[in-house]
Amino acid sequence: MISIKNLVKHYNNHIALDHINLNVGKGVILGLLGPNGAGKTTLVSILNGLIDFQEGEIEIFGLPLSQELKAIRQRSSFTPQSLALYDNLTVLENLRFFAGIQKIRGKALRHNVDYAVSAGRLHPLLDHKTGILSGGQKRRLNIAIGLLNNPELLYFDEPTAGIDPESRTSILETIRSFKNDGKTVIYTSHYMPEIEKICDQVAILDRGRIIRHGLLDAMLHEEKADSVVIELRHSHEAQLQALTRKHAMVKVIDAATMTIDGPDATQLGAILAALEAEQINIKQIRYGTTNLEALFIRLTSQGNCDV
Repeated sequence: MISIKNLVKHYNNHIALDHINLNVGKGVILGLLGPNGAGKTTLVSILNGLIDFQEGEIEIFGLPLSQELKAIRQRSSFTPQSLALYDNLTVLENLRFFAGIQKIRGKALRHNVDYAVSAGRLHPLLDHKTGILSGGQKRRLNIAIGLLNNPELLYFDEPTAGIDPESRTSILETIRSFKNDGKTVIYTSHYMPEIEKICDQVAILDRGRIIRHGLLDAMLHEEKADSVVIELRHSHEAQLQALTRKHAMVKVIDAATMTIDGPDATQLGAILAALEAEQINIKQIRYGTTNLEALFIRLTSQGNCDV
């Protein structure tokens, strides 16, 4: 799907990307991480044809980026952190406007808008003016706009910035569902638990180099175990927040996920008993894994990282 070989990008005397090599297969959700200035934005910008590079080769869908950018863009989408919406238009009018810019017409227009509306869970909002939507609803519309060309490859830059936990959970579930459609996702986020929740693989950039790339589970299990991750079947934001007040080691990732840092058997038992008392059903318990944030900080050896 994506093949990067010896990619070099520099700005005058500053090397932003230093001989990057990376392969991403079809149907993979890759978390792209790195400290400030590591080269994440530069790499994503290059892959989307927004800036050029000095050395190396990039192929996407088996096509050379330098020669087939238009064809690649027709099969890809990039959803930036900034919202590009028209507040005076309804949700449906925004979707049709951006589809028109991409020259999507006829049956493809109806099909692709229906797909974007369904994926973004926007049916109840179609006639609403965009300006009155909540932050989470606008984020969902922003993502839906990125789906109008029914892309095979999607790039997301901080898609959950500034929204509530319930909306974050909904958006993460939507992005994770793209894997079932065989789509490939490149996902950047300042919020490490999001990466843990939805990504299959992680690539960590530091000072323009990829210092670690591989399956997320394998990365975490190779490290010393110091936490437990519990995923719930449904959202229980209020109950999880109550647990954090009783147990300092509990951290809420989102409305359906929590971590417990370094629990002993008694502490873990007490927390599981509390969940049972609230009739909260557990989907999955992951033992023997370290925290991605701790691993990231250790690898990059920097305290002011994107977490």
